[in-house]
Amino acid sequence: MAERKALQLTDTFEQFMMKMSEGNPGALTVLMQIVDRDPALGMLQILNLDDMNMRGCQIWVGYKDHCGEDIDRFIEAMKSRDPQMVEVVNRECPDWVAKTHGATPKG
Repeated sequence: MAERKALQLTDTFEQFMMKMSEGNPGALTVLMQIVDRDPALGMLQILNLDDMNMRGCQIWVGYKDHCGEDIDRFIEAMKSRDPQMVEVVNRECPDWVAKTHGATPKG
């Protein structure tokens, strides 16, 4: 399995969003909804997803299947690092392991 592309401080907004969505259009839609609500806070909240090792398909599954396509519910689950959402994501997207904390590699 290929490694996920690391987020860089020099990434443009588009690069950041493409890395986090991994080309998944549903995930990109969810990420854009988060940013549209509050651009500065939304970007910080999205970093929580990266720290949980949730990108692409995992974001879409968390939003669609765990949160019933309710963006407010997804944002709350993301902010609280909901273990039930992580469980659903890991069951449905077994290629990557989401965690409640500390998935971002230290470097």
